Amino acid sequence: MVESPNRRLAPLTTTTLVVAALVGLHPANAEPQGRTTRTGAPPVITAGSAQTNWASHNLDLHNQRFADLDQINTDTVGQLQPRWSFVVPAGLNVAQVTPLVVDGLMYFHAGATVLALNAVTGEEVWTLEVDGLSGGVVRGPLYADGKIYTYHGDQLVATDAKSGELIESFGDGGVLPVFGLALETKYPDVYPPGFDASTLNYRMNSSPTYHDNTLFAASAISEGNIPGGLVVAADATTGAIKWVFNTIPQGPQDEGWELADPTWGDGKRVGAGIWTQPAIDLELGLLYFNTANPNPPYDGSARPGANLFTNSTIALDLETGALRWHYQSIHHDLWDWDNITGPVLFDVTHNGETIKGVGAAGKNCLLYLWHRETGEPINPMVETLVPTDTNVPGEVVYPTQPIPHNARGVPMTPFCATYLDLDDPELQKQARQMYTPYSTDEHYIVAHGGSSFGSPAFSPRTGLLYVTGKNAGVSLLVKPLGDSLKLGEGGGHQKNFTEIDRIPSYPPTTTLTAYEPATGADAWQQVLPAVTFGASSGSVATAGDLIFQGTEDGGFYAFHAATGEQLFHYQAPRTIRSSPLTYEVNGTQYVAVVATNTVMAFALP
Repeated sequence: MVESPNRRLAPLTTTTLVVAALVGLHPANAEPQGRTTRTGAPPVITAGSAQTNWASHNLDLHNQRFADLDQINTDTVGQLQPRWSFVVPAGLNVAQVTPLVVDGLMYFHAGATVLALNAVTGEEVWTLEVDGLSGGVVRGPLYADGKIYTYHGDQLVATDAKSGELIESFGDGGVLPVFGLALETKYPDVYPPGFDASTLNYRMNSSPTYHDNTLFAASAISEGNIPGGLVVAADATTGAIKWVFNTIPQGPQDEGWELADPTWGDGKRVGAGIWTQPAIDLELGLLYFNTANPNPPYDGSARPGANLFTNSTIALDLETGALRWHYQSIHHDLWDWDNITGPVLFDVTHNGETIKGVGAAGKNCLLYLWHRETGEPINPMVETLVPTDTNVPGEVVYPTQPIPHNARGVPMTPFCATYLDLDDPELQKQARQMYTPYSTDEHYIVAHGGSSFGSPAFSPRTGLLYVTGKNAGVSLLVKPLGDSLKLGEGGGHQKNFTEIDRIPSYPPTTTLTAYEPATGADAWQQVLPAVTFGASSGSVATAGDLIFQGTEDGGFYAFHAATGEQLFHYQAPRTIRSSPLTYEVNGTQYVAVVATNTVMAFALP
């Protein structure tokens, strides 16, 4: 019997608390400077009128994406109308951004640009441009204590929310090289003062989480061959580093070293970036996040073993960064099935017992549910034998994978396809079951879509968890890389395969599935259009018993949260990969979403 790597830690695990002074902050180039342009005015807030903000990517610390607003509800949503739109300046990629709204101002960013709009009219209020910064895809900023925190590559930027001016006391004139400082702090013998973490491909793809004057920032990108993903606690006023956790322990100084070390062999220990915003349980004092795949994705010959803590949901002590528990949902990943949606925390009552849970949806179309205090599965998680035949030189496929079961003791219904049924008999011969390793010379077709970037939502009114997924498939030939990739070398996907095929005869679709998290039963599912096999919008739940969801063909939908009945549809002219939000200004509820380069806001007549 193969021992599962999912052993949880006793609560007495300790860590080394690291505090770094902000000395010699560096960017390698000239000191960044901000230029703020003011072009309009925020809305006038009527005294005594209702205001409801959306201040963080997933709205609250539990990442529930649930808004306590019910002006737009199951009876009125059919009357919803476009209220305003704003076309983002050319060159700014906001396609996956969820904007924020605080006190009538809407905030979002891309590249080195931060914008504030009047959330009632859509008129631009101010724009900040910061010199000397660059970055990749972003998913929206964070608001905390009168500041907007954005991220550009490996740097955090703090901006005054009202004026649009940089906060000079934060980092170096408003800019914090957070991952460079984290590496210097954690590994002073390896990374010298002034180290530029972008040279190793460290960057943020989603906003930090905020609590008690602390920012909890997390790094991607696994395909950049990073030496472990970093979770960093930093002072929200100054940027001083409080503690650092590495998702792939590099030495005895790292939390979890004893558990992780035997699971990597003698190869390079890389990957496990964090793509999405962490969640926090203040009562338990725990921080939760999901980690991505090891690298390279399809050839694991240089990394024998389970490869902890890749493809895992992890809980850390909020104050110290100590590892409290982990659960690895995919051992020794050979399929690029990384966890790139955020964890969602929920409380549900079942048979008179309150379950405090945490859920994570994977790119393998499976939903994982645990007790968030201990990491024990809510229902059985069965280590199941999987195919192990491979012709990749030196590869040792992990023999089992954990399969979530429901309360009846049978495998949970996946929220998207785990095996492709194809009309073409010749293609059908190539279809393989889940967890079949790819080959170097034979085109196996494997389901590949799942939940990608759009985090689940949870409604405390219905007690249901809402998961967005993709039905899609892929075929490729593995190009073995062994241990040849250098640290920081990007393109891990492209270098690791040849002759990729997205299976055009199996058109992708989007799924929205509602689950009962206590039992693991699926309550309803909607199947919607899709264009690609990759990133999709998440959803938002409201007290009006609605679920809003966007699709890649420009569809914007509202469904009944309890039944799944479609109640509203608007056809935008462009793709929606952004997760929607809802907010209230002067007693009027709005719903907004980004369609490629256009912010659209809806309200009742």
